[in-house]
Amino acid sequence: MTKLAYIGLGNMGLPMAVNLVKAGYEVYGKNRSQGKEETFAGQGGKVGKSVAQLAKEADVVMTCLPMPDDVENMIMGKDGLLEHAKEGLTIIDFSTVSPELNVKIYEQANEKGVHFLDAPISGGTTGAEAATLAIMVGGDEKVFQEVTPILETVGENITYAGPSGSGTKVKLINQYFVGMHTMAVSEAMHLAAEAGIDRDLLYGVLSKSFAQSRIYDRHYPDFIAKEQYTPGFALELLHKDLRLMSAMAEEANVSLEFGQSITKAFAKAEEMELGKEDMSALYKYVKSK
Repeated sequence: MTKLAYIGLGNMGLPMAVNLVKAGYEVYGKNRSQGKEETFAGQGGKVGKSVAQLAKEADVVMTCLPMPDDVENMIMGKDGLLEHAKEGLTIIDFSTVSPELNVKIYEQANEKGVHFLDAPISGGTTGAEAATLAIMVGGDEKVFQEVTPILETVGENITYAGPSGSGTKVKLINQYFVGMHTMAVSEAMHLAAEAGIDRDLLYGVLSKSFAQSRIYDRHYPDFIAKEQYTPGFALELLHKDLRLMSAMAEEANVSLEFGQSITKAFAKAEEMELGKEDMSALYKYVKSK
């Protein structure tokens, strides 16, 4: 049986790892906070292995970490996965980092006889729980085909995007849309309130018109209408993705006028200490202007 390891049991990683357990895989979970490991163990997962042990014993190691530095340190750092990896190990990173970091990891992994795929995900915590995530994969197509059954256990829309870094490029363009739609929802809801239009009435109309979007369907009823912003996906993480998107655009010599203004808006929202709240809390920043 294929032995799996999952490092990063956060809002996305934990339900993904649990779905792998439910599918019958032997899965070892690892997380910085002991509580998440205990939760995973309570749902049938295995815990208690070091990063070195996982790199030597697992057939496939998956990572889902918040920041690029976390990914770089976990995979390429001292006592990281590559330092201890057995030949033939496959590493799948579900995090959103930069295409350049993907290629750097891919090249170092190849030198050690290790396979690496960048496989960023989209679909939120509901998608992670329901195993309906979109997964955009970059790397060697042969390796992608070999691990497709694993990916199909945690996602529904699995796409091979091309060479290393390609999955991340697709994901960053996705995040550009998410940022734009988040700003549009925030400003539209604020405009409605100030213009004396009932927001529930407006949502009932717009959600059945060309203004409908999955972000609107998420942000308004689940967060803005309830005035609660417990993060499903933190604002600071979307801001990080938008910064990466801006860097990708600059590298491609493409000017994104709206992208620049939206990224600045998220930066200002973080200055208001909204970073740990859900990304829909951008509405609070818009209201404050």
